Amino acid sequence: MAEVVGLSPQGEGIAQVEGRAVIVPRAVPGDRVEARVKGKYKGRLLAMPEQFLEMAVTRQEPPCQHFGRCGGCRWQDLPYVDQLRFKEGIVRSALEERGVNAGEFLPVLASPKPLFYRNKMEFSFATDQAGRLMLGLHLRGRFDRVFDVEECHLQSTLSNRIIRAVRQHADRAGLPAYNLKTHDGLLRFLVIRQAVRREETLVDLVVAQYPNAEVDALIAGVLEVVPEITTFVLTRHSGKAQVAVGQAQWVIKGRGWIEEECGGLVFAISPRSFFQTNPLQAEQLYALACRMGGDLQGLTVLDLYCGTGSLSLHLARTAGAVLGVEVVAEAVADARGNAQRNGIANCEFEAGPAEEVLPRLQREGRRFDRIFADPPRAGLHRKVLEALGALQAPQVVYISCNPLSLAEDLAGLQAMGYRVAAVQPVDMFPQTPHCEAVSLLVLGG
Repeated sequence: MAEVVGLSPQGEGIAQVEGRAVIVPRAVPGDRVEARVKGKYKGRLLAMPEQFLEMAVTRQEPPCQHFGRCGGCRWQDLPYVDQLRFKEGIVRSALEERGVNAGEFLPVLASPKPLFYRNKMEFSFATDQAGRLMLGLHLRGRFDRVFDVEECHLQSTLSNRIIRAVRQHADRAGLPAYNLKTHDGLLRFLVIRQAVRREETLVDLVVAQYPNAEVDALIAGVLEVVPEITTFVLTRHSGKAQVAVGQAQWVIKGRGWIEEECGGLVFAISPRSFFQTNPLQAEQLYALACRMGGDLQGLTVLDLYCGTGSLSLHLARTAGAVLGVEVVAEAVADARGNAQRNGIANCEFEAGPAEEVLPRLQREGRRFDRIFADPPRAGLHRKVLEALGALQAPQVVYISCNPLSLAEDLAGLQAMGYRVAAVQPVDMFPQTPHCEAVSLLVLGG
């Protein structure tokens, strides 16, 4: 018997058994379980629960028929209010373990929609043991196994219709899925992107060979039964890497991109553009970041890891000048287009790794009144952290999607003279343990 006393940053239960930490999947703090040790997970013992003797939180019936098989929604059996409480606890614990004084710790910001909130989903084609075509998501813990998705509760009902239409037409035509071992076959990925406020939909079908008459017939059949698709793009990916990008692209229907509104701004979303996958919550995230930045009137602002300029353009509406830095050149091109699209002239963008651009800006004597940073999950590069310390901006607003790297970077900034004034978790991914957080750091004081 084990009593679960905490949660890992990945949302798995942690029990203490004979002085050793044991990971217990599907359990939460306060649960008492009988579990059997199955091996190790990231240096800790892994024990699978066989019986729940006592539950700290009453579980609910998951709305999705794929719950338990799918690697996505691990918390669908938890009421949403409890999901929020646990996410808040994960962020708190990460900061406390690293010795970060969080200042004012604000309550977690709930998502406007706990279900059907995603505007992008990527699905894989595969073949089952009977040779039947499959289109869906990966089984939990198995990147080499796919199951048919009948109805996903994270995406829209229209997106579910598109999946079924593509699978049915491909199956009837006898089109083969790409085989990862033999590297033959045709169908690889289906990517669906949607603009919630503008009600536009982009479909990107990734195949191994094109032009191909059978693929053209498949697309025509899907467009006939799902005419709501605004833009249909065909991508040819003949390489061995299992990624939904390719060497060539054709626009079959529409402009090749869709447009979305966020916080009163309009953004173009192409097949490869980065855009927050929870668009309604993204509005709240950007509004929170702007509030933490304070009055930007006439100030010079630096936005690191700016992507396609979503936050940069929000900041530019009140700031004197904004410089966005992003490593992906295509994203920078999109950001410049988005600035022009919204008539914003006081926002510039530079392509390059932050760990190279930021030290150069510091050597050039550039000064910024506010610095915003939204790095990838690994957090800030060491050179970026050092340059931030050297630039000595009065305030830094740090957006993180990983509590562990958040705690590590805040501790590093604290050591450079910054005080963490406020931290607020933001739930961008309901039904999962993942949680973002926005932090305000003030120099000195």
